Amino acid sequence: MQFLAVLLTTLVLAAPLAAQTAGQRTIFTTPDVRQDRDLWTDPAYYRHNTVAQLRGMAIGTEPSGGTGQAAASRVYGSEGTGKVGALELGSPYPFTTALAHYDAWLKEARGGTTHTKETIPDWSGRWVGGPAGLNGGPNPASSVAALLKPEYREFFVQELKAYTEGRIWGAGSFCLPGGFFAALEAEEFIVTPARVWMLGAGNGQNYIRWIYTDGSGHSSKETAFSRWHGESVGFWNGDALIIHTNQIRGWKGGVSEFSDALETVERYRRVGNRIDGEITLYDPEVLVRPVHARVRYELDPETRPELRPLYNTCTDTNGPSAKVHMDERGLLNERLPGDPLYWDSTDPRPWRTYLNESDRRYEQYRKSQRR
Repeated sequence: MQFLAVLLTTLVLAAPLAAQTAGQRTIFTTPDVRQDRDLWTDPAYYRHNTVAQLRGMAIGTEPSGGTGQAAASRVYGSEGTGKVGALELGSPYPFTTALAHYDAWLKEARGGTTHTKETIPDWSGRWVGGPAGLNGGPNPASSVAALLKPEYREFFVQELKAYTEGRIWGAGSFCLPGGFFAALEAEEFIVTPARVWMLGAGNGQNYIRWIYTDGSGHSSKETAFSRWHGESVGFWNGDALIIHTNQIRGWKGGVSEFSDALETVERYRRVGNRIDGEITLYDPEVLVRPVHARVRYELDPETRPELRPLYNTCTDTNGPSAKVHMDERGLLNERLPGDPLYWDSTDPRPWRTYLNESDRRYEQYRKSQRR
């Protein structure tokens, strides 16, 4: 019922909005976003809304003042506060590949610092944080669209349109992995001379990254394959950890969706009760140029036992596979290929499948309301 209320509100507000923006087509007034390719990188097309603000119109969770607290639901089509260049999204480095970037920093570190148990930096404790600005931050949504190649830009705008109408795809809703970027939301670090582990836990699953700092390097090309969190190797430059990750399975997260070609270079250093870091994304199939973001973890002084990470499975919160349902006879059944709601576990881009079906059904709903 809550979702239906959001949709009805959207329809009610659409008419006066169209009057207000006569002669200026926006993502809120367009009959089809695919007709507006020449407007996708124009801030006015989104009425200067950030990605978070567009999402907040539907679900009322626009970050307030950067605190991450939920704000009241924003009026559909209202003017946003995004400013082009408020946060630099492009990489500040001259490198065109992750390997060149990593090798340059390794050379700068003269092969890296060899630590012992006595000299390895202390990153113990419970941490909160992660990347900042990968969704564009305070920039208008157009700034993110401008970073994407045409095919991926189209998907991104389609998703933004769905955001404003409350039709949001989430991996956890379907008991699917969060992908590489979910693993950056680390809560604990286990640091040894030969390995670093980044650990995190969410409502539906646990995350872990192995970072090999023993000089063993990446797997050979013959044995390499894409995996959810990629394969990470690294080295220490004094008290700074540098990481190169490749073999990442293409999925959704970060700026938008990403391909199997994504590679990243990260750098972290503890400063007091913070771990300050950065990440640079290299994905020549998706991005027009490398993308850069800051990463920060804050040491949480709160150590109550109930805050300890748990082992979670998606079925703890979201139930069984979306293919399993109770049919009209009251029997447990499973959807089969051909059913519009059949969930194909081999679908490499399930969000596109979801959004296309969602677009179709939403248009049918709107037509039924106009009768």
